[in-house]
Amino acid sequence: MATINRSNIQNNGTNTTNGKANSTRTNGNGAIARAARLQAKTESRRTTSSQTLEERAAELLEEVRNAIYKSFKVKLQTRDKRIAIKVGHATKEKLGLDIAAQIRKSGKQMNWDKWNNQVFPKLFGRPDALDHDVEVVALCMAMLYDVFELDVNQAIKGLVEFNQESLKKRNDYKKESETDDEDDDEDEEELLDLENEDESEDSDLTEDEDEDDEDDELE
Repeated sequence: MATINRSNIQNNGTNTTNGKANSTRTNGNGAIARAARLQAKTESRRTTSSQTLEERAAELLEEVRNAIYKSFKVKLQTRDKRIAIKVGHATKEKLGLDIAAQIRKSGKQMNWDKWNNQVFPKLFGRPDALDHDVEVVALCMAMLYDVFELDVNQAIKGLVEFNQESLKKRNDYKKESETDDEDDDEDEEELLDLENEDESEDSDLTEDEDEDDEDDELE
Protein backbone atom coordinates (compact mmCIF):
# COMPACT_ATOMS: atom_id res chain seq x y z
CA MET A 1 0.00 0.00 0.00
CA ALA A 2 1.28 3.47 -0.87
CA THR A 3 2.36 5.70 1.95
CA ILE A 4 0.71 9.11 2.07
CA ASN A 5 3.14 11.90 2.72
CA ARG A 6 1.28 14.19 5.06
CA SER A 7 4.01 16.79 4.75
CA ASN A 8 3.36 17.10 1.00
CA ILE A 9 -0.35 17.39 1.56
CA GLN A 10 0.18 20.12 4.10
CA ASN A 11 2.60 21.95 1.81
CA ASN A 12 0.22 21.68 -1.13
CA GLY A 13 -2.54 22.99 0.98
CA THR A 14 -0.42 25.87 2.13
CA ASN A 15 0.66 26.67 -1.43
CA THR A 16 -2.94 26.65 -2.60
CA THR A 17 -3.92 28.95 0.20
CA ASN A 18 -1.02 31.28 -0.59
CA GLY A 19 -1.95 31.31 -4.29
CA LYS A 20 -5.49 32.31 -3.47
CA ALA A 21 -4.24 34.97 -1.12
CA ASN A 22 -1.80 36.33 -3.72
CA SER A 23 -4.52 36.32 -6.36
CA THR A 24 -6.88 38.12 -4.06
CA ARG A 25 -4.15 40.63 -3.16
CA THR A 26 -3.31 41.23 -6.85
CA ASN A 27 -6.92 41.75 -7.79
CA GLY A 28 -7.31 44.08 -4.88
CA ASN A 29 -4.29 46.12 -5.93
CA GLY A 30 -5.62 46.37 -9.51
CA ALA A 31 -8.98 47.56 -8.25
CA ILE A 32 -7.30 50.18 -6.10
CA ALA A 33 -5.20 51.39 -9.06
CA ARG A 34 -8.28 51.65 -11.28
CA ALA A 35 -10.12 53.53 -8.60
CA ALA A 36 -7.20 55.92 -8.21
CA ARG A 37 -7.08 56.59 -11.96
CA LEU A 38 -10.82 57.17 -12.06
CA GLN A 39 -10.58 59.57 -9.13
CA ALA A 40 -7.72 61.45 -10.81
CA LYS A 41 -9.75 61.84 -14.00
CA THR A 42 -12.75 63.01 -12.02
CA GLU A 43 -10.66 65.56 -10.13
CA SER A 44 -9.09 66.71 -13.40
CA ARG A 45 -12.54 67.29 -14.90
CA ARG A 46 -13.61 69.16 -11.78
CA THR A 47 -10.48 71.33 -11.94
CA THR A 48 -11.03 72.04 -15.63
CA SER A 49 -14.68 72.88 -15.16
CA SER A 50 -13.87 75.18 -12.23
CA GLN A 51 -11.23 77.12 -14.24
CA THR A 52 -12.15 80.22 -16.17
CA LEU A 53 -11.64 80.43 -19.92
CA GLU A 54 -8.68 82.77 -19.42
CA GLU A 55 -7.01 80.38 -16.96
CA ARG A 56 -7.34 77.45 -19.32
CA ALA A 57 -6.03 79.53 -22.22
CA ALA A 58 -3.07 80.66 -20.11
CA GLU A 59 -2.20 77.04 -19.30
CA LEU A 60 -2.39 76.11 -22.99
CA LEU A 61 -0.28 79.14 -23.89
CA GLU A 62 2.44 78.08 -21.46
CA GLU A 63 2.36 74.53 -22.82
CA VAL A 64 2.60 75.76 -26.42
CA ARG A 65 5.51 78.12 -25.74
CA ASN A 66 7.42 75.51 -23.75
CA ALA A 67 6.93 72.83 -26.40
CA ILE A 68 8.07 75.12 -29.22
CA TYR A 69 11.09 76.28 -27.26
CA LYS A 70 12.14 72.70 -26.43
CA SER A 71 11.68 71.56 -30.03
CA PHE A 72 13.03 74.55 -31.95
CA LYS A 73 14.77 76.76 -29.35
CA VAL A 74 12.40 79.56 -30.38
CA LYS A 75 10.83 81.71 -27.68
CA LEU A 76 7.49 83.07 -28.89
CA GLN A 77 6.60 86.55 -27.71
CA THR A 78 3.30 87.09 -25.95
CA ARG A 79 0.67 89.59 -27.05
CA ASP A 80 1.67 92.09 -24.35
CA LYS A 81 5.32 91.91 -25.42
CA ARG A 82 4.45 92.44 -29.08
CA ILE A 83 2.29 95.46 -28.23
CA ALA A 84 5.05 96.91 -26.03
CA ILE A 85 7.59 96.63 -28.87
CA LYS A 86 5.24 98.35 -31.34
CA VAL A 87 4.55 101.14 -28.85
CA GLY A 88 8.30 101.57 -28.32
CA HIS A 89 9.08 101.84 -32.02
CA ALA A 90 6.10 104.13 -32.66
CA THR A 91 7.19 106.45 -29.85
CA LYS A 92 10.74 106.66 -31.13
CA GLU A 93 9.65 107.37 -34.69
CA LYS A 94 6.88 109.85 -33.85
CA LEU A 95 9.09 111.92 -31.59
CA GLY A 96 12.03 111.68 -34.00
CA LEU A 97 9.98 112.89 -36.96
CA ASP A 98 8.64 115.81 -34.91
CA ILE A 99 12.15 116.83 -33.83
CA ALA A 100 13.42 116.50 -37.42
CA ALA A 101 10.59 118.70 -38.73
CA GLN A 102 11.38 121.42 -36.17
CA ILE A 103 15.10 121.33 -36.94
CA ARG A 104 14.47 121.40 -40.70
CA LYS A 105 12.68 124.74 -40.30
CA SER A 106 15.96 126.27 -39.19
CA GLY A 107 17.75 124.85 -42.22
CA LYS A 108 19.62 122.18 -40.27
CA GLN A 109 19.74 118.41 -40.53
CA MET A 110 18.46 115.94 -37.95
CA ASN A 111 21.09 113.87 -36.18
CA TRP A 112 19.25 110.56 -36.24
CA ASP A 113 22.15 108.63 -34.82
CA LYS A 114 22.17 110.82 -31.72
CA TRP A 115 18.42 110.48 -31.28
CA ASN A 116 18.26 106.72 -31.90
CA ASN A 117 21.33 105.68 -29.93
CA GLN A 118 21.72 108.31 -27.20
CA VAL A 119 18.71 110.48 -26.38
CA PHE A 120 15.85 108.01 -26.86
CA PRO A 121 17.52 105.14 -24.95
CA LYS A 122 18.25 107.52 -22.08
CA LEU A 123 14.61 108.60 -21.91
CA PHE A 124 12.76 105.38 -22.67
CA GLY A 125 15.19 102.49 -22.94
CA ARG A 126 15.24 100.30 -26.04
CA PRO A 127 12.07 100.09 -28.17
CA ASP A 128 11.92 96.34 -27.52
CA ALA A 129 12.71 96.75 -23.81
CA LEU A 130 11.14 99.94 -22.48
CA ASP A 131 12.17 101.24 -19.07
CA HIS A 132 8.58 102.34 -18.37
CA ASP A 133 5.24 100.59 -18.42
CA VAL A 134 3.53 100.65 -21.79
CA GLU A 135 0.56 102.48 -20.31
CA VAL A 136 2.81 105.27 -19.01
CA VAL A 137 4.55 105.73 -22.37
CA ALA A 138 1.26 105.70 -24.28
CA LEU A 139 -0.35 108.29 -21.98
CA CYS A 140 2.77 110.47 -22.22
CA MET A 141 2.50 110.43 -26.02
CA ALA A 142 -1.22 111.21 -25.83
CA MET A 143 -0.40 114.26 -23.71
CA LEU A 144 2.01 115.42 -26.41
CA TYR A 145 0.01 114.66 -29.56
CA ASP A 146 -3.72 115.07 -30.08
CA VAL A 147 -3.74 112.29 -32.68
CA PHE A 148 -3.68 109.86 -29.74
CA GLU A 149 -6.58 109.55 -27.32
CA LEU A 150 -6.08 110.33 -23.64
CA ASP A 151 -7.72 107.04 -22.75
CA VAL A 152 -4.83 104.65 -22.07
CA ASN A 153 -6.16 101.72 -24.08
CA GLN A 154 -7.02 103.96 -27.01
CA ALA A 155 -3.62 105.63 -26.81
CA ILE A 156 -1.92 102.22 -27.00
CA LYS A 157 -4.13 101.27 -29.94
CA GLY A 158 -3.25 104.52 -31.72
CA LEU A 159 0.49 103.95 -31.30
CA VAL A 160 0.19 100.36 -32.53
CA GLU A 161 -1.71 101.55 -35.62
CA PHE A 162 0.89 104.28 -36.20
CA ASN A 163 3.65 101.67 -36.12
CA GLN A 164 1.77 99.37 -38.51
CA GLU A 165 1.10 102.19 -40.99
CA SER A 166 4.72 103.28 -40.85
CA LEU A 167 5.91 99.73 -41.46
CA LYS A 168 3.53 99.39 -44.42
CA LYS A 169 4.83 102.62 -45.95
CA ARG A 170 8.43 101.47 -45.62
CA ASN A 171 7.62 98.11 -47.19
CA ASP A 172 5.75 99.78 -50.07
CA TYR A 173 8.65 102.16 -50.64
CA LYS A 174 11.08 99.25 -50.62
CA LYS A 175 8.99 97.37 -53.19
CA GLU A 176 8.79 100.46 -55.42
CA SER A 177 12.56 100.90 -55.20
CA GLU A 178 13.11 97.26 -56.14
CA THR A 179 10.65 97.64 -59.04
CA ASP A 180 12.46 100.76 -60.27
CA ASP A 181 15.76 98.90 -60.15
CA GLU A 182 14.25 96.05 -62.16
CA ASP A 183 12.87 98.54 -64.71
CA ASP A 184 16.30 100.15 -65.00
CA ASP A 185 17.84 96.74 -65.58
CA GLU A 186 15.26 95.99 -68.26
CA ASP A 187 15.90 99.35 -69.94
CA GLU A 188 19.63 98.62 -69.94
CA GLU A 189 18.99 95.19 -71.44
CA GLU A 190 16.82 96.73 -74.16
CA LEU A 191 19.55 99.26 -74.97
CA LEU A 192 22.08 96.48 -75.18
CA ASP A 193 19.77 94.53 -77.46
CA LEU A 194 19.34 97.58 -79.69
CA GLU A 195 23.08 98.13 -79.80
CA ASN A 196 23.63 94.48 -80.71
CA GLU A 197 21.00 94.76 -83.44
CA ASP A 198 22.68 97.89 -84.82
CA GLU A 199 26.04 96.16 -84.80
CA SER A 200 24.49 93.17 -86.56
CA GLU A 201 22.94 95.40 -89.19
CA ASP A 202 26.24 97.22 -89.71
CA SER A 203 27.95 93.87 -90.09
CA ASP A 204 25.38 92.73 -92.65
CA LEU A 205 25.82 95.95 -94.60
CA THR A 206 29.59 95.53 -94.60
CA GLU A 207 29.27 91.97 -95.87
CA ASP A 208 26.91 93.10 -98.66
CA GLU A 209 29.37 95.83 -99.66
CA ASP A 210 32.21 93.29 -99.73
CA GLU A 211 30.16 91.00 -101.95
CA ASP A 212 29.45 93.91 -104.34
CA ASP A 213 33.17 94.68 -104.50
CA GLU A 214 33.93 91.05 -105.31
CA ASP A 215 31.30 91.08 -108.10
CA ASP A 216 32.85 94.23 -109.56
CA GLU A 217 36.28 92.65 -109.55
CA LEU A 218 34.96 89.54 -111.31
CA GLU A 219 33.37 91.64 -113.97
